[in-house]
Amino acid sequence: MSSPTLASEEEILAACEEAICLAPAEFPPTLPPSKELSGAPEWYPFEHAAWPIGENIRRAFVENPRLKKNDDVLAKVAEVATYRNLRRGRQSFVMALGFLAARRYADALAPFLSDPDVDGQVLDTLIKMKASGYARQAISLLHSDKVWIRSLAKKYVDRYSIPD
Repeated sequence: MSSPTLASEEEILAACEEAICLAPAEFPPTLPPSKELSGAPEWYPFEHAAWPIGENIRRAFVENPRLKKNDDVLAKVAEVATYRNLRRGRQSFVMALGFLAARRYADALAPFLSDPDVDGQVLDTLIKMKASGYARQAISLLHSDKVWIRSLAKKYVDRYSIPD
């Protein structure tokens, strides 16, 4: 099932609004663990609905690089990426910002290095942004129970920590 390609600023802004509207008014509790997800919590339907929207935006940035320089588009994607009530539905929006031109949003994303719903995606995005200055926060992820996050944390800390 292929989603329509987002090609314009208006389409991306509308898609971001659609994702925000999916989020519940209150921060939802973590669901019980799932065998299918290797013990990770189940996903809410709104998380499943929001995730492909962000992925379509990420693909739109690849197919239409000029959109990566559009301040209104980047600000709206960052708004969704930092909208906590979307929980894991934000992951793809965080990843959509993984390029140098979006580095000015690193300060908005960095506080989510402590959010288990998106911590690994934030770390990966900060690396792709070449955003230094967050090694202290990244160090805590060196002890993540997820190997892929520990690997990214090591990469970030090795690259950006300042020796004492």
